[in-house]
Amino acid sequence: MENLTPGLLVWKLKPVTGGLRTVPVLLPQLKGQPEAIADSRQILHSIESRFPSPPLLPADERKAS
Repeated sequence: MENLTPGLLVWKLKPVTGGLRTVPVLLPQLKGQPEAIADSRQILHSIESRFPSPPLLPADERKAS
């Protein structure tokens, strides 16, 4: 994990994320997955889909998406 200051954030993230400028960003590097996932909730869903136990989100949150 790398802590980025606002100026470096844009400079380092834009090229590898296709223009995303927010953190956190997950770069899964998995076939069939997006190249970059920027929304915290979507990051958690992506992680849970591959590693369901222990759950990262409450049960009702998982059903809502």
